[in-house]
Amino acid sequence: MIKSPKIVHRTSSQAVFDCAKELGLTDFQARLVSHRTDQTEQLDEIVFPKLKHIQHPSALKNIGQAAEIIVNAIKADGVIVLATDYDTDGVTSAWVATTALCDYFGVPKSRIVHIIGDRKTGYGITDDVVKRILAIEQPIELVISADQGSSDEERIAVLKSHNIPVCVTDHHQIPLNGVPKSAICTVNPQQEGCEYDKTVAGCFVIFLVMTQVRQVLIQNGLLDANSPSLKYLALNVALGTVADSVSLKSPNNRAIVHAGLQLVNMFQSPAWQALRELNDNQGLPFDAEFLGFQVATRINAASRVSEVATAFKFLSAGNINEARIYLEQLDTDNQNRRAQQEVMLKQAYQQALEKYSDDTYSMTLKLSGNAGIQGIIASRVGELYGLPTVAMTDLKDGTLAGSARGIVPEIDLRQAFQWMSEQKEDLFLSMGGHKGAAGCMIPINFYDEFSQLFEKAIKQQVGDSAPVPIIETDGELNDWQLTPNLIEEISALEPFGREWPKPLFSGDFSITQIREVGQSKTHLSCKLKTAGGSIFQAIYF
Repeated sequence: MIKSPKIVHRTSSQAVFDCAKELGLTDFQARLVSHRTDQTEQLDEIVFPKLKHIQHPSALKNIGQAAEIIVNAIKADGVIVLATDYDTDGVTSAWVATTALCDYFGVPKSRIVHIIGDRKTGYGITDDVVKRILAIEQPIELVISADQGSSDEERIAVLKSHNIPVCVTDHHQIPLNGVPKSAICTVNPQQEGCEYDKTVAGCFVIFLVMTQVRQVLIQNGLLDANSPSLKYLALNVALGTVADSVSLKSPNNRAIVHAGLQLVNMFQSPAWQALRELNDNQGLPFDAEFLGFQVATRINAASRVSEVATAFKFLSAGNINEARIYLEQLDTDNQNRRAQQEVMLKQAYQQALEKYSDDTYSMTLKLSGNAGIQGIIASRVGELYGLPTVAMTDLKDGTLAGSARGIVPEIDLRQAFQWMSEQKEDLFLSMGGHKGAAGCMIPINFYDEFSQLFEKAIKQQVGDSAPVPIIETDGELNDWQLTPNLIEEISALEPFGREWPKPLFSGDFSITQIREVGQSKTHLSCKLKTAGGSIFQAIYF
């Protein structure tokens, strides 16, 4: 039997509350802010996000070198290969780099070759990616990776042996043996000696690199000093940032998402015009939650069940008719993903039920089905049980592909995988990711050993008591606060996301009336009575 969720009230910092009040917030807003951070430093930049607050790109180690390398590639004649990951962060990274190079810097589109990874062959610059790059017939001037590459020394070395230079831009954690030595340059805030914000997404890193490329082009007289800034690219950097579940307590991430949402809601892009036609969010502005649950799910569906290039073509559509065609395919892909997901979830829930006990620290599941969906499965099962979870899919070639979700805030999955690899050197065929989400591939006959090592790794990080499902809330509300004004006060603290969660409240109510509603009769319309005697209409989904 699953442990009942523990409802925990978020703790408040008096210093942050006082500082928030000095910034002009209401008592209610200051309370919410004090539940989300205990640092008064940069609080104004967190509460009032602006692009001018973004940390200067010069703090990003090797960004100057990368910009010079890319400018030299622009000046030459060979093709520039963009090798990016297959998720929303990777697809938006490809869009950012392509838009900057072609629309802002004048590089002919014929000189850009996209190599977006395939979920079926795994994360990163894989053997398949290398094979696709080596198959390019034109002379290659430069390969730029985005949202991947830091853990791919062996494959980058193969490209180097063919005289193909690779410039890595990434945000994932660096392996113990350091950045890839065969790359001509690595830009990654995680690397030693870099003072840049460690929480930014891959699309943010390539965005910063391209802003530096613009500066070098201007300095070299190759671009007019009055040429447009790359501010507009925040449009889809916001999407990639939200989709990758990076910290939205970071002033950098809040600034880029806030600015991006402003551009999104101007609906000048054909892609976003088509999205509004499909779902206008009930007439409300698109917010971070909409980006994560309505847009990123469709972008990700392309690589999960169909062809990832559809997602890139959708974001890059030149007119709304073109955008509609690609969005229709993405929507179909998303519906197919949901159907496949339900089948795999049934498998996962049954396995989890059989494996779970009161002293279970983690969950490892072996599934059959679409490997592109296992990350969603890991999230669903992990959240239900309150446990770090790895969902693995049989690739029918003697290997298992796995996606892990940390679920418990203090868990570091990348550290857990590293420890596991030290216990058994040949355990992983590949692995990568970051603290809260990671991926791997292992020989299928190592599944039991992997499960045991994962349980031990999590137990080391958690301690003596097994994790339980936790629901964090901002406490109770008074009857007089339950008005539409409450929504306005909450909305002023957008964007919400990881580490800056959307407010959630708890309270005791009596149900005075209840009835089933909806086509499938799965929702409940209720009347709730508070301890103070007030009656409120409510709905349960």
